[in-house]
Amino acid sequence: MMTIELSFLGILVGTMSGFFGIGGGTVTVPLLLVLGFGIKEAIGISVMQMVAGSLMAAWIHQKNKTYGIGDVKYFGFGGVVGAVIGAMLVKALDTSFLEWLFLGIVAFTLGRLAFSNPVPTRAEVVNRPLYSAIGGGIGIFSGMLGVGGSILLTPILVSFMGFPLKKASAVALFYVMFTSLSAFITMVSLGLINFHAGIIMAVTSLIGIRLGIWLVDKTKITHYKQILILFYTLIFSITAYKLIAG
Repeated sequence: MMTIELSFLGILVGTMSGFFGIGGGTVTVPLLLVLGFGIKEAIGISVMQMVAGSLMAAWIHQKNKTYGIGDVKYFGFGGVVGAVIGAMLVKALDTSFLEWLFLGIVAFTLGRLAFSNPVPTRAEVVNRPLYSAIGGGIGIFSGMLGVGGSILLTPILVSFMGFPLKKASAVALFYVMFTSLSAFITMVSLGLINFHAGIIMAVTSLIGIRLGIWLVDKTKITHYKQILILFYTLIFSITAYKLIAG
C-alpha cells in the first residue's frame, strides 16, 4: 500500500520540480513525515528523488537546448564548494540568525522577481567566475540550512543576470543536481538512505518531471511568472510562520 502512496507522491513532487525548477524537498519531507517516516529517513528519500529528478530535467533541457551546460555548470561547481563551507560553519554561527538572514534574502529576491520583466530587457550576463561566486554563496545557505538553493537562484538570475524566466527556472533545477548529489553521497556513507522507498520516489518522479517541463512549455510567460510568484510567496509565508511560531 505504501508503494502506491509513494508513487503518487513521486509524480506530484516531480511535476512541481519540473514546473517550478525546485528540488522538491520542502514538499517531500513534510508529506513523508505524514506517511510515518522519520525525519532523517524522509530527508534521505527526498535527496534520492532530487538526484533522479534533477538528472532527468538536465537531460530534457539539454535535449531541448534550454541552456548550454558549458557555462551554467559553474553555478553548480560553486554550489558544491559553498555547501561544504556552509556545513563547516553550522556549529560556528547561530542557526536562528542564519534562518532570518535566509528569509530576508528570499523576501528581497522575491520582490525583485515580482517587479522584473519575464522577458529580459538587457543582455544575459555570461561570466563564469561570477556564476561560481553566486553558486557558492547560495551553496553556503544550502549547507547550513539544508535547502536546495533554487528558490534563491531563480530570482537572482532573472533580476540581476538578464536570464529569461523559464530558462532561469531550468538552470535552478540543474543547480540542484550538484547539491543533491553531494548530499546523497554523504547520506549513503552514513547509512541514512531507505533505498526501497527512495527508488520508488525517484522512478515515479521522472514521470512528473517530464509532465512539469511540458507544462512550462505550454504556459504563457506572463502566466508562468504569476504562478511562480504565488508559489514563492507561499513558501516564504510558511517559512516565516515557522520562524515566528518558534
